[in-house]
Amino acid sequence: MFKVGSFKPIMARLNRKIERSIRDFNPPFTTLAILGLLYYFLFYFAWVVPFGTGIGWESLILRLIAMVLCLGLLLREEWPKTAQKWLPVYWYITLTYCLPFFFTLMFLHHSTAQLWVMAFTSIIFWLVLLVDLASAFILLLLGIVAAAGVFWFNHRILPLTDSVCNIFLIYIGFLVAVAILVKNKRRLENDKRLKTAEAVSHGIAHEMRSPLSAIIVKAGNGRKFFPALLDAYQLAKKNNLEGLEVIPPRRFEVIANLFDSIDREAKFANVFIDMLICNVKQDVLKKNATKVLKMSDCIHTALQRYPFSGNQERLIYWDHNYDFSFVGSEDRVVHLLMNLLKNALYYIVAAGKGRIDIWQTAGRRMNILHFKDTAIGMSQETQDMLFQQLIGHKSNKVGLGLAFCARVMRELGGSIECHSVEGEFSEFSLYFPRIPGL
Repeated sequence: MFKVGSFKPIMARLNRKIERSIRDFNPPFTTLAILGLLYYFLFYFAWVVPFGTGIGWESLILRLIAMVLCLGLLLREEWPKTAQKWLPVYWYITLTYCLPFFFTLMFLHHSTAQLWVMAFTSIIFWLVLLVDLASAFILLLLGIVAAAGVFWFNHRILPLTDSVCNIFLIYIGFLVAVAILVKNKRRLENDKRLKTAEAVSHGIAHEMRSPLSAIIVKAGNGRKFFPALLDAYQLAKKNNLEGLEVIPPRRFEVIANLFDSIDREAKFANVFIDMLICNVKQDVLKKNATKVLKMSDCIHTALQRYPFSGNQERLIYWDHNYDFSFVGSEDRVVHLLMNLLKNALYYIVAAGKGRIDIWQTAGRRMNILHFKDTAIGMSQETQDMLFQQLIGHKSNKVGLGLAFCARVMRELGGSIECHSVEGEFSEFSLYFPRIPGL
């Protein structure tokens, strides 16, 4: 028997699916909300005031409901934090009502008016631009069915003439054609941008590796003889050699570790060049052998290879109580973990506070790796576009690294999700498929 309490997890799962489906589109919520408010307000008076009652059927209540939905979208940042997680579902409800439902209902009341035929056509373009193809079909179907139901409830009849049915069929076919064209265009443009980024990254890597290798070699040679120079300085200082310039203790300590610092920074740069190339490659796992791996081994390797600065390693707290196995490429998973480390440490340094917690848990169908930092968190708007490619600057708090993480997890048959509270924390949950029998 269905219980009211069981509705919430269903909605939560639906909300997560919708959230993942809109990430690639990054809809401009504020702009669309303002346009909706202006349209549903101004066009009502544009119809009613000049033409009086001779314009046919019109409803102020329907427009007010659409305006309230758009206003809620505009004020989404003012929602309670517990309500903001439901923004994806609210966005789809608003789209369904304001586009297919509203325009279909108006079209049914004015099926012979050419203006409303044209207006009905416009929702096809808007849906294709704002959501994925599957969502566009679902929203269009829900809106049309709901509008037809309301029309029938009010009039006990549906204007299903041959012309109306033909228009519906033509527009649905038109939706398919336009959606395929737009989707292919986006894919081609995105592939072109990724190939350009990959070519540029390889060029940068080629130009940077030679001087970095030279720096590492020279730092190694200098390290051999530098202690003798330091000893000579100490001896001269002890014997009060005339004309000796005294080096302050703090500066002397820095100079004593100079070549170690140069070597560490050069290797640090090499690691991030490797990460840059890895992040922009489109063939994530095709050229990397997969095998059964232990998650603890991958975490240990990532922590060993990551070039920490200062005491950053002390900010990491890893709970070893649970471990699991998965099938994948060690190189890619290690790079994934290093990307998460890099982002977390960047914001911990920027905030001047925070720590990183890493732990593993067993889910019903998946094993889960949790990666949490307590730096500055992120807004809901940032979370909505978190795993998109080519949003690559820190002001948006996302970049190629997280898009790479999402691609790796998809290739492994899993997924990555983020839960964050602005000003408090960001927690990434990585879902790895269980290996049967293990």
